[in-house]
Amino acid sequence: MSANKPGVTVLLIGRPNSGKSSLFNALTGGDAKVGNFPGVTVDVLESALMLPGGVEARLVDLPGVYALAGSTDAHTDEGQAIAFLERAATSGQRVVIAQVVDATQLALGLRLTRQIAARRLPTLIILTQRDALHARGFTLSPEAVEAGVGFAAVGVSAGQPGVRDVITTALAALIARGDQATAGVDFDERAVAAAAVTEAVAPGPRARTQRALTDRVDRFLLHPVLGPAAFIAIMTALFAAVFLIADPASTAIDLAIGKLGDLVTRVLGEGLVASLLKDGVLGGAGTVLAFLPQIVTLTVALELIDASGYLARGAFLIDRALQAVGLGGRSFIPLLTAHACAVPAIAATRIIRDPRQRLRTMLVLPLMTCSARIPTYSLLIGTFFAGRSAMFRGGTFVLLYFAGIALGGLASLVIGRASPKRNARSLPLVLEMPPYRRPRARVMARVAWRGTTRFVREVGTGILIASVVLWALLTVPAPGRHAAAAADAPARVVAMHDSVAAWVGREIEPVTRPMGFDWRINVGLIGSFGARELMVSTLGIIFGIEDAAEDNDSLKQRIREAKASDGSAAYSGLTAAALMAFFVIACQCTSTVAALKRETRGWKWPLFVLGYTYGLAYLAAVLVYQGGRALGWG
Repeated sequence: MSANKPGVTVLLIGRPNSGKSSLFNALTGGDAKVGNFPGVTVDVLESALMLPGGVEARLVDLPGVYALAGSTDAHTDEGQAIAFLERAATSGQRVVIAQVVDATQLALGLRLTRQIAARRLPTLIILTQRDALHARGFTLSPEAVEAGVGFAAVGVSAGQPGVRDVITTALAALIARGDQATAGVDFDERAVAAAAVTEAVAPGPRARTQRALTDRVDRFLLHPVLGPAAFIAIMTALFAAVFLIADPASTAIDLAIGKLGDLVTRVLGEGLVASLLKDGVLGGAGTVLAFLPQIVTLTVALELIDASGYLARGAFLIDRALQAVGLGGRSFIPLLTAHACAVPAIAATRIIRDPRQRLRTMLVLPLMTCSARIPTYSLLIGTFFAGRSAMFRGGTFVLLYFAGIALGGLASLVIGRASPKRNARSLPLVLEMPPYRRPRARVMARVAWRGTTRFVREVGTGILIASVVLWALLTVPAPGRHAAAAADAPARVVAMHDSVAAWVGREIEPVTRPMGFDWRINVGLIGSFGARELMVSTLGIIFGIEDAAEDNDSLKQRIREAKASDGSAAYSGLTAAALMAFFVIACQCTSTVAALKRETRGWKWPLFVLGYTYGLAYLAAVLVYQGGRALGWG
């Protein structure tokens, strides 16, 4: 901070889709970092901002909010913004509010202004979308807003040259005036909006065409029958894009990690150090990096439909169905994201205003079929149902997806009925339909970069540690054990039979035998708890196959030919069905548990999720296996 000019904190606040993120990027030039603020659990960006006159400000971009009179849960976007304002009002520091208001929806934005005014902090109103108003034949008068509300106001447009100078000059003038007379809370939003936005000339042909196009599109996308069908089609295309784009990148990353592993072996030989680096460190890093293409692609896709204005419409369409199971339209985004990865989905629940609804959403997210389950499903279906028709195999895959969704809805109903506040009314879904807009590539790129760095920082570390621990369990011999396998067995199998993991797998066989699982599957489940996708590679190690994920045919054959201790076939289609039933329900992911702990600020709810998912998974697998045997299917 300047020695002569004490710094000031500028809190940037606004409703979602008001243009706040674009304005923050314009003011900072993309030079921002996640702030380290006490008690903050959501991403709050901050950046230094030099104002005219040599005043160095700290610009803080608060989460988008619709109101400051809703949830005070400090783990939600809205609750975090409220907490920031409350602390700012009592901190004794120099604080200025910069409220971003979409001028095309001025009256709605001024409702938030009324609540900001109650905090009695100097405020600048930044009116965006001025060019959009002009295109419709209207003029905007910031002076009328200033006169009606009592706060300084400026009008800007997206991409306007010199927008940074306009805003920083207004902020500097506001600060120079010292303690600003705060606005009253008795102004009429509609009257102020009517005075500030006036029709100057009839809108031109282009504006009329755009308005008519928006109306026609909404008549289709919000139609009670055609709208949901279009919604399903758009979401299907979204997932298809995620897999089509991310899978080749993930394959390339796997190949690169494999080459590095081969290099480590050539340089260091086959010792423990080489194994640690190759299977533990590089294996863990490969798991993290293989996730990144999916995370980036999905983040960009969600930002695309959000920035275009469609995401709010999708939430509106699905709200009624989700309300039936105790969730809501705002739960849609986390539920959608969970089909790629539960970790960012849990973080995405911050957009849910109702704290009870947010908690219920987090508690059912692990039931959604994330992409990390796909390798295991593919292996089991390809191994035990290879002789069935493609329609049967494809139908099985779809059934697994819908089973997770159905179980999530059922779990939400049960959790809601068990809640001591089950009769409390949930906050209603409050949404506005933003105009359709063209997403900006630079903004999407920055969102993707933040999502990527956050994933590596918060999740990657946990996966890497789990991978090293897993390596130790699969490599270190159990106390008192020795290599007792056949002399002609591969060295890796000899070590596996006598490892700590194998010993643990055998010890828990009495518990897992009713599900049809032996020690080998048990070890695979232990490995997959670090990350679900490790199930296939762990089974590959057990059956003496390196790089099993790239050699599925060989692994499938080994699994089909595996023998039990009495010489009979170790596994059957019932075993596969029971394992898939278990995998659908069980929370087999330390990263998900860590994300739940971070968002709920304790171990209570993560342990609850582990308890109920593993209990249900065990029950479902036993019913499938024993029921199938009773019917003679085994």
